[in-house]
Amino acid sequence: MRTLFILLAALFLPACATLRGGRSDAGERTRLWQAAHAAYHQDSFRVAAAAFQRLATDYPRTPEGHEARFYLGVLSLEPRSAVDLTIARQHLQLYVGADTMQETRGYHGREAASLLRLVSELQRPCDVRVGALACETRVVTRPGAPEPAAPTGGSENSAEAARLRREVAERDQTIKDLREELQRIRNTLAPRRQP
Repeated sequence: MRTLFILLAALFLPACATLRGGRSDAGERTRLWQAAHAAYHQDSFRVAAAAFQRLATDYPRTPEGHEARFYLGVLSLEPRSAVDLTIARQHLQLYVGADTMQETRGYHGREAASLLRLVSELQRPCDVRVGALACETRVVTRPGAPEPAAPTGGSENSAEAARLRREVAERDQTIKDLREELQRIRNTLAPRRQP
């Protein structure tokens, strides 16, 4: 009887541990998902990318891990962060690839496909890009702006250079004096520490 009890306990205890572990994984996934979106909402792109990366790495076959790939691709295209087209392309290809294999159905399939096409176009040379993504070279000149004078050599240039050096030195001295005056005013207005 005792052997039977030990055998049954040996069979069911790992199953209970697995079930409990699954619940804690869901809690951890949810916590990471919320932390990543909170950081993204606050424009803390590095923190958001780290949380999404952890989701994608630790839970790749879950909806959160799959969607994290999309957000990693978007974060790699964020102009206020470090733009990296190669990394964006990798994450978006993984996201779209998993969607086409119906492994995990994503919520942002169309957006990811559009962003992937945009990344592909941006990685092409300027002259072969399509539509509005093609680079335009424009030469802008101010109307009525005089053409720069060609240097003529001689003592006129050296006298002009000496005059400009004096003006620069005078302005540097004025800036230094104004900074000292500003610091004196700050020291005067700063609150005094009570002993």
